[in-house]
Amino acid sequence: MFEILQYNFFQNALLSWIIISLIASILWVFIVMRKEANITHSIANFLFLWVAVSLLMNKDYYLFAFIFAIIWSFLIYFIEKTKYITSESTKEIISQAGIAGGIFTLWFIWNLTLDINNFLFWNILFINKSDLIILSIFAIIIYILFFIFKDKFLSIIINEDIAKSIWINTSIYNISFLIILSLFIAISIKMFWIMLIWAFLIIPVNTAKIVSNSLKKVFICSLIFSILSVIIWLFSSYFLWTSSSATIVLILIIFFIMALINKRVRN
Repeated sequence: MFEILQYNFFQNALLSWIIISLIASILWVFIVMRKEANITHSIANFLFLWVAVSLLMNKDYYLFAFIFAIIWSFLIYFIEKTKYITSESTKEIISQAGIAGGIFTLWFIWNLTLDINNFLFWNILFINKSDLIILSIFAIIIYILFFIFKDKFLSIIINEDIAKSIWINTSIYNISFLIILSLFIAISIKMFWIMLIWAFLIIPVNTAKIVSNSLKKVFICSLIFSILSVIIWLFSSYFLWTSSSATIVLILIIFFIMALINKRVRN
């Protein structure tokens, strides 16, 4: 059963998604508390433009990931500051702009079937050691930043007006959070199906909210659900020959339904 573990491509996939689970569990707790679950949808769609442009120019994926993540963060931040339209409308407009721009760009590219399919539909063979190194460095940075500044981030989420009254620069922390989040999704896109990345990142933390009664437990349970789903997903996809992208979402949905039933029975 465990002979698959001897293959490098499987090891890379398993390790990358355990690291992604570690990062996602802490980021999405803050997202759910901010009540901005649709933000992941907007980022992933806008970064489709990054995928197209990087392929068109044949440049480093991570360089363009950084550039477009910064662009998305500042676009969202400054448009929302104008208060001309709602936050939800802003994210959806930028999301559609990214999709349209990406599709438009792809018309100028020939012979890209392999690369674009790897990004859109995920290929386990596409993950390499350099991806793992970049992801690991990013995870270390994220945990250091959030353990140092978590109280200020929480203060802003709970009540931004009170945070301002105690001299917290809310603008810096808000834009920093947006940049960190968009960079994480940009890095993760290379290791997961672009069209379903937000499902993996949103469902575990909402499942954890159902079974937990404190922020610390939400983080721990979210991490457990994420890692379990990744392990079950990779092994079941390999042995049952099921669709990888669909399988992980179905596993997460099963966890979510089980949590709902358990909560209902206990109440």
